[in-house]
Amino acid sequence: MKAAVWHGHKDVRIEKVPVPAPGPNQILIRVDYAGICGTDRHEYAGPNFIPTLTPHRLTGRTAPLIMGHEFSGRVEAVGSDVRGYEKGEAVTANGSLTCGVCEMCRNGRYNICRKLGFLGVGDDGCFAEYVTVDADKVFRIPKGVTQRQAAVAEPLACGIHAAHLVGDLNGKLVVVIGAGIIGIGAFYGAKLAGAKEVLVVGRNDHKREIIERIGGRYLNTTDRDLNRYVEEWSDGQLADVVYECAGTQETLDLCIPVCKPGGTIMVMGVFETPPRVDLNTLQEAERKILTSQAHINEIGEALACIEQGKIDAEELITKEIRLENLVEEGFEELLRNSGRHVKVLIHISE
Repeated sequence: MKAAVWHGHKDVRIEKVPVPAPGPNQILIRVDYAGICGTDRHEYAGPNFIPTLTPHRLTGRTAPLIMGHEFSGRVEAVGSDVRGYEKGEAVTANGSLTCGVCEMCRNGRYNICRKLGFLGVGDDGCFAEYVTVDADKVFRIPKGVTQRQAAVAEPLACGIHAAHLVGDLNGKLVVVIGAGIIGIGAFYGAKLAGAKEVLVVGRNDHKREIIERIGGRYLNTTDRDLNRYVEEWSDGQLADVVYECAGTQETLDLCIPVCKPGGTIMVMGVFETPPRVDLNTLQEAERKILTSQAHINEIGEALACIEQGKIDAEELITKEIRLENLVEEGFEELLRNSGRHVKVLIHISE
Protein backbone atom coordinates (compact mmCIF):
# COMPACT_ATOMS: atom_id res chain seq x y z
CA MET A 1 0.00 0.00 0.00
CA LYS A 2 0.98 3.67 -0.35
CA ALA A 3 1.83 5.53 2.83
CA ALA A 4 3.36 8.83 3.99
CA VAL A 5 6.33 7.75 6.09
CA TRP A 6 8.13 10.18 8.43
CA HIS A 7 11.89 9.67 8.43
CA GLY A 8 12.98 12.94 9.98
CA HIS A 9 12.72 16.73 9.93
CA LYS A 10 11.05 17.72 6.62
CA ASP A 11 11.68 14.19 5.37
CA VAL A 12 8.30 12.61 4.59
CA ARG A 13 8.30 10.05 1.80
CA ILE A 14 5.41 8.43 -0.07
CA GLU A 15 6.42 4.80 -0.02
CA LYS A 16 5.10 1.32 -0.73
CA VAL A 17 4.78 -0.59 2.55
CA PRO A 18 3.01 -3.83 3.56
CA VAL A 19 -0.69 -3.71 4.45
CA PRO A 20 -0.91 -4.16 8.25
CA ALA A 21 -2.73 -7.16 9.72
CA PRO A 22 -5.28 -6.46 12.47
CA GLY A 23 -4.54 -7.85 15.92
CA PRO A 24 -7.15 -9.96 17.73
CA ASN A 25 -8.99 -6.86 19.04
CA GLN A 26 -8.36 -4.58 16.08
CA ILE A 27 -10.07 -3.54 12.87
CA LEU A 28 -8.28 -2.99 9.57
CA ILE A 29 -9.74 0.10 7.91
CA ARG A 30 -9.36 1.18 4.30
CA VAL A 31 -8.79 4.92 4.56
CA ASP A 32 -10.91 7.23 2.39
CA TYR A 33 -9.95 10.65 3.80
CA ALA A 34 -7.37 11.84 6.30
CA GLY A 35 -6.99 15.26 7.87
CA ILE A 36 -3.73 17.14 8.40
CA CYS A 37 -3.57 18.16 12.06
CA GLY A 38 -1.42 20.85 13.63
CA THR A 39 0.52 18.00 15.23
CA ASP A 40 1.26 16.57 11.78
CA ARG A 41 2.54 19.94 10.64
CA HIS A 42 4.80 20.10 13.68
CA GLU A 43 6.09 16.61 12.94
CA TYR A 44 6.96 17.71 9.43
CA ALA A 45 8.65 21.02 10.24
CA GLY A 46 9.46 20.72 13.96
CA PRO A 47 9.45 20.41 16.88
CA ASN A 48 9.17 16.65 16.48
CA PHE A 49 7.54 14.20 18.89
CA ILE A 50 7.94 11.01 16.86
CA PRO A 51 10.55 8.97 18.76
CA THR A 52 13.83 8.56 16.92
CA LEU A 53 16.25 7.18 19.51
CA THR A 54 14.26 6.31 22.64
CA PRO A 55 11.38 3.93 21.84
CA HIS A 56 7.84 5.12 22.50
CA ARG A 57 6.81 4.48 26.11
CA LEU A 58 3.77 2.40 25.10
CA THR A 59 4.44 0.89 21.68
CA GLY A 60 8.23 0.62 21.69
CA ARG A 61 8.27 2.09 18.19
CA THR A 62 10.75 4.57 16.71
CA ALA A 63 10.90 6.28 13.33
CA PRO A 64 10.27 5.67 10.52
CA LEU A 65 6.51 5.81 11.15
CA ILE A 66 3.44 6.43 9.01
CA MET A 67 1.90 9.79 9.95
CA GLY A 68 -1.70 10.82 10.70
CA HIS A 69 -4.53 10.23 13.20
CA GLU A 70 -7.64 11.96 11.77
CA PHE A 71 -9.50 9.92 9.16
CA SER A 72 -12.58 8.21 7.78
CA GLY A 73 -12.79 4.93 5.95
CA ARG A 74 -14.44 1.52 5.62
CA VAL A 75 -13.97 -1.76 7.44
CA GLU A 76 -11.70 -4.06 5.46
CA ALA A 77 -11.12 -6.88 7.97
CA VAL A 78 -11.52 -7.59 11.68
CA GLY A 79 -9.39 -9.37 14.26
CA SER A 80 -10.28 -12.80 15.60
CA ASP A 81 -11.92 -11.43 18.78
CA VAL A 82 -13.92 -8.61 17.14
CA ARG A 83 -17.67 -9.01 16.67
CA GLY A 84 -20.38 -6.80 15.23
CA TYR A 85 -18.56 -5.19 12.29
CA GLU A 86 -18.93 -6.10 8.64
CA LYS A 87 -16.66 -5.40 5.70
CA GLY A 88 -17.56 -2.14 3.97
CA GLU A 89 -19.08 -0.36 6.98
CA ALA A 90 -18.25 3.35 7.10
CA VAL A 91 -16.23 4.17 10.20
CA THR A 92 -13.86 6.59 11.85
CA ALA A 93 -11.87 6.23 15.06
CA ASN A 94 -10.22 7.77 18.07
CA GLY A 95 -6.51 7.67 17.24
CA SER A 96 -5.28 7.49 20.83
CA LEU A 97 -3.04 4.63 21.97
CA THR A 98 -3.60 3.58 25.58
CA CYS A 99 -2.41 0.95 28.02
CA GLY A 100 -5.86 -0.05 29.30
CA VAL A 101 -4.58 -0.89 32.79
CA CYS A 102 -3.53 2.37 34.50
CA GLU A 103 -5.87 4.19 36.91
CA MET A 104 -7.06 6.66 34.27
CA CYS A 105 -7.79 3.94 31.71
CA ARG A 106 -9.68 1.91 34.29
CA ASN A 107 -11.77 4.99 35.16
CA GLY A 108 -12.69 5.64 31.54
CA ARG A 109 -10.37 8.63 31.16
CA TYR A 110 -8.04 6.93 28.72
CA ASN A 111 -7.28 10.25 27.05
CA ILE A 112 -4.90 10.88 29.95
CA CYS A 113 -3.42 7.38 30.11
CA ARG A 114 -0.05 7.26 31.85
CA LYS A 115 1.53 5.92 28.64
CA LEU A 116 -0.66 7.85 26.18
CA GLY A 117 0.30 7.83 22.53
CA PHE A 118 -1.34 8.55 19.19
CA LEU A 119 -1.47 7.02 15.78
CA GLY A 120 1.07 8.74 13.57
CA VAL A 121 3.32 9.58 16.52
CA GLY A 122 3.66 6.43 18.61
CA ASP A 123 2.64 3.90 15.96
CA ASP A 124 1.76 3.79 12.28
CA GLY A 125 -1.08 6.15 11.41
CA CYS A 126 -3.68 6.87 8.77
CA PHE A 127 -1.76 8.69 6.02
CA ALA A 128 -1.92 5.42 4.18
CA GLU A 129 -4.35 3.25 2.25
CA TYR A 130 -4.96 1.10 5.33
CA VAL A 131 -4.68 1.54 9.10
CA THR A 132 -5.33 -0.75 12.08
CA VAL A 133 -7.26 0.59 15.09
CA ASP A 134 -8.42 -0.94 18.36
CA ALA A 135 -12.05 -1.95 17.89
CA ASP A 136 -13.19 -0.20 21.09
CA LYS A 137 -12.08 3.13 19.63
CA VAL A 138 -13.99 2.78 16.33
CA PHE A 139 -17.17 4.77 15.58
CA ARG A 140 -19.73 4.02 12.88
CA ILE A 141 -20.40 6.94 10.56
CA PRO A 142 -24.14 7.77 10.39
CA LYS A 143 -25.76 7.40 6.97
CA GLY A 144 -26.38 11.14 6.75
CA VAL A 145 -22.68 11.97 7.13
CA THR A 146 -20.22 11.76 4.23
CA GLN A 147 -16.71 10.40 4.45
CA ARG A 148 -15.34 13.92 3.90
CA GLN A 149 -17.39 15.28 6.77
CA ALA A 150 -16.54 12.39 9.09
CA ALA A 151 -12.82 13.05 8.65
CA VAL A 152 -13.33 16.36 10.49
CA ALA A 153 -15.06 14.78 13.50
CA GLU A 154 -11.86 14.16 15.47
CA PRO A 155 -10.76 17.79 15.98
CA LEU A 156 -14.39 18.80 16.60
CA ALA A 157 -14.49 16.16 19.35
CA CYS A 158 -11.65 18.00 21.08
CA GLY A 159 -13.85 21.10 21.41
CA ILE A 160 -16.82 19.11 22.67
CA HIS A 161 -14.63 17.36 25.25
CA ALA A 162 -13.24 20.69 26.48
CA ALA A 163 -16.79 22.02 26.89
CA HIS A 164 -17.64 18.99 29.02
CA LEU A 165 -14.68 19.80 31.27
CA VAL A 166 -15.66 23.48 31.59
CA GLY A 167 -19.13 22.49 32.76
CA ASP A 168 -22.06 24.90 32.74
CA LEU A 169 -21.80 27.08 29.63
CA ASN A 170 -25.49 27.85 29.29
CA GLY A 171 -26.05 31.56 28.71
CA LYS A 172 -22.36 32.37 29.11
CA LEU A 173 -20.17 34.79 27.16
CA VAL A 174 -17.20 32.96 25.67
CA VAL A 175 -13.98 34.15 24.03
CA VAL A 176 -11.98 31.72 21.87
CA ILE A 177 -8.42 32.88 21.14
CA GLY A 178 -7.16 31.13 18.02
CA ALA A 179 -9.18 30.67 14.83
CA GLY A 180 -7.79 27.37 13.57
CA ILE A 181 -9.60 24.04 13.64
CA ILE A 182 -9.09 23.66 17.42
CA GLY A 183 -10.51 27.13 17.99
CA ILE A 184 -13.47 26.36 15.75
CA GLY A 185 -13.94 23.08 17.62
CA ALA A 186 -13.99 25.07 20.86
CA PHE A 187 -16.53 27.45 19.30
CA TYR A 188 -18.84 24.59 18.39
CA GLY A 189 -18.38 22.89 21.76
CA ALA A 190 -19.37 26.08 23.58
CA LYS A 191 -22.34 26.83 21.30
CA LEU A 192 -23.65 23.28 21.54
CA ALA A 193 -23.43 23.58 25.34
CA GLY A 194 -25.66 26.67 25.27
CA ALA A 195 -23.24 29.61 25.30
CA LYS A 196 -25.05 32.89 24.74
CA GLU A 197 -22.42 34.27 22.37
CA VAL A 198 -18.94 33.21 21.27
CA LEU A 199 -16.25 35.63 20.12
CA VAL A 200 -13.46 34.04 18.06
CA VAL A 201 -10.17 35.96 17.99
CA GLY A 202 -7.55 35.83 15.24
CA ARG A 203 -4.75 37.92 13.73
CA ASN A 204 -6.08 38.34 10.17
CA ASP A 205 -9.36 38.36 8.29
CA HIS A 206 -8.93 35.03 6.47
CA LYS A 207 -11.27 33.21 8.90
CA ARG A 208 -13.82 36.01 9.39
CA GLU A 209 -16.22 34.83 6.71
CA ILE A 210 -16.21 31.23 7.93
CA ILE A 211 -16.66 32.18 11.59
CA GLU A 212 -19.54 34.52 10.80
CA ARG A 213 -21.21 31.99 8.50
CA ILE A 214 -21.26 29.34 11.23
CA GLY A 215 -22.74 31.77 13.73
CA GLY A 216 -19.81 33.28 15.58
CA ARG A 217 -18.51 36.79 16.11
CA TYR A 218 -14.96 37.46 14.87
CA LEU A 219 -12.29 39.94 15.97
CA ASN A 220 -9.04 40.64 14.16
CA THR A 221 -6.63 41.82 16.86
CA THR A 222 -4.49 43.68 14.34
CA ASP A 223 -7.46 46.02 13.82
CA ARG A 224 -8.85 46.41 17.34
CA ASP A 225 -7.62 46.03 20.91
CA LEU A 226 -9.00 42.82 22.40
CA ASN A 227 -9.35 44.13 25.96
CA ARG A 228 -11.37 47.19 24.91
CA TYR A 229 -13.50 45.16 22.52
CA VAL A 230 -14.42 42.57 25.16
CA GLU A 231 -15.12 45.31 27.69
CA GLU A 232 -17.65 46.89 25.29
CA TRP A 233 -19.06 43.58 23.99
CA SER A 234 -19.71 42.29 27.51
CA ASP A 235 -21.04 45.59 28.92
CA GLY A 236 -18.06 45.68 31.24
CA GLN A 237 -18.59 42.18 32.64
CA LEU A 238 -15.79 40.46 30.65
CA ALA A 239 -15.97 36.84 29.48
CA ASP A 240 -17.22 33.97 31.61
CA VAL A 241 -14.96 31.51 29.80
CA VAL A 242 -11.85 32.08 27.67
CA TYR A 243 -10.33 29.35 25.52
CA GLU A 244 -6.64 29.40 24.55
CA CYS A 245 -6.39 27.47 21.26
CA ALA A 246 -3.13 28.58 19.64
CA GLY A 247 -0.40 27.48 22.05
CA THR A 248 1.72 30.63 22.11
CA GLN A 249 2.88 32.94 24.90
CA GLU A 250 1.15 35.83 23.15
CA THR A 251 -2.25 34.15 23.06
CA LEU A 252 -1.98 32.89 26.62
CA ASP A 253 -1.19 36.44 27.78
CA LEU A 254 -4.39 37.63 26.10
CA CYS A 255 -6.57 35.26 28.12
CA ILE A 256 -6.34 36.53 31.69
CA PRO A 257 -7.26 40.22 31.18
CA VAL A 258 -10.49 39.39 29.32
CA CYS A 259 -11.61 36.72 31.80
CA LYS A 260 -14.00 37.98 34.47
CA PRO A 261 -13.34 37.53 38.19
CA GLY A 262 -14.21 33.96 39.07
CA GLY A 263 -14.15 33.04 35.39
CA THR A 264 -12.51 30.09 33.67
CA ILE A 265 -9.61 29.83 31.24
CA MET A 266 -9.51 26.60 29.23
CA VAL A 267 -6.11 25.85 27.69
CA MET A 268 -6.33 23.65 24.57
CA GLY A 269 -3.26 24.83 22.64
CA VAL A 270 -0.07 22.79 22.50
CA PHE A 271 2.97 24.93 23.33
CA GLU A 272 6.30 24.50 21.57
CA THR A 273 8.12 26.02 24.55
CA PRO A 274 6.97 26.15 28.20
CA PRO A 275 4.88 29.32 28.70
CA ARG A 276 4.86 31.77 31.60
CA VAL A 277 1.64 32.39 33.53
CA ASP A 278 0.84 35.62 35.41
CA LEU A 279 -0.31 33.87 38.58
CA ASN A 280 -0.75 37.09 40.56
CA THR A 281 -3.35 38.46 38.16
CA LEU A 282 -4.93 35.02 37.93
CA GLN A 283 -5.10 34.65 41.70
CA GLU A 284 -6.33 38.09 42.65
CA ALA A 285 -9.67 37.48 40.93
CA GLU A 286 -9.89 33.74 41.64
CA ARG A 287 -9.82 32.90 37.96
CA LYS A 288 -9.44 29.21 37.18
CA ILE A 289 -7.21 27.52 34.60
CA LEU A 290 -8.35 24.21 33.15
CA THR A 291 -6.65 22.06 30.54
CA SER A 292 -8.03 19.61 28.02
CA GLN A 293 -6.35 16.69 26.29
CA ALA A 294 -7.88 15.29 23.10
CA HIS A 295 -11.21 13.53 23.80
CA ILE A 296 -12.77 10.26 24.94
CA ASN A 297 -15.99 9.26 23.18
CA GLU A 298 -16.93 12.69 21.84
CA ILE A 299 -16.32 11.68 18.20
CA GLY A 300 -19.73 10.04 18.43
CA GLU A 301 -21.25 13.35 19.56
CA ALA A 302 -19.50 15.23 16.76
CA LEU A 303 -20.82 12.80 14.14
CA ALA A 304 -24.35 13.12 15.52
CA CYS A 305 -24.14 16.92 15.41
CA ILE A 306 -22.93 16.83 11.81
CA GLU A 307 -25.81 14.49 10.89
CA GLN A 308 -28.34 16.75 12.63
CA GLY A 309 -27.02 19.88 10.89
CA LYS A 310 -25.75 21.45 14.12
CA ILE A 311 -22.19 21.45 12.73
CA ASP A 312 -21.36 22.34 9.11
CA ALA A 313 -18.29 20.18 8.58
CA GLU A 314 -18.02 20.99 4.87
CA GLU A 315 -17.53 24.64 5.77
CA LEU A 316 -14.32 23.71 7.56
CA ILE A 317 -12.65 21.87 4.65
CA THR A 318 -10.55 24.47 2.86
CA LYS A 319 -8.47 22.22 0.58
CA GLU A 320 -8.43 18.63 -0.67
CA ILE A 321 -5.27 16.97 -1.97
CA ARG A 322 -4.00 13.52 -2.96
CA LEU A 323 -1.57 11.51 -0.84
CA GLU A 324 1.21 11.72 -3.43
CA ASN A 325 1.07 15.54 -3.19
CA LEU A 326 1.13 15.66 0.62
CA VAL A 327 4.46 17.42 1.04
CA GLU A 328 4.11 20.28 -1.42
CA GLU A 329 0.33 20.82 -1.47
CA GLY A 330 -0.20 19.91 2.17
CA PHE A 331 2.68 20.60 4.55
CA GLU A 332 4.44 23.29 2.54
CA GLU A 333 1.14 24.98 1.72
CA LEU A 334 0.28 25.11 5.42
CA LEU A 335 3.69 26.53 6.25
CA ARG A 336 3.20 29.24 3.62
CA ASN A 337 -0.48 30.00 4.21
CA SER A 338 -1.58 28.50 7.52
CA GLY A 339 -3.90 31.42 8.23
CA ARG A 340 -5.92 30.70 5.10
CA HIS A 341 -6.81 27.13 6.02
CA VAL A 342 -9.01 25.40 8.57
CA LYS A 343 -8.72 21.75 7.51
CA VAL A 344 -6.75 20.29 4.62
CA LEU A 345 -7.98 16.81 3.72
CA ILE A 346 -6.05 14.06 1.97
CA HIS A 347 -8.22 12.01 -0.40
CA ILE A 348 -6.61 8.59 -0.24
CA SER A 349 -8.97 5.94 -1.63
CA GLU A 350 -9.55 5.73 -5.38
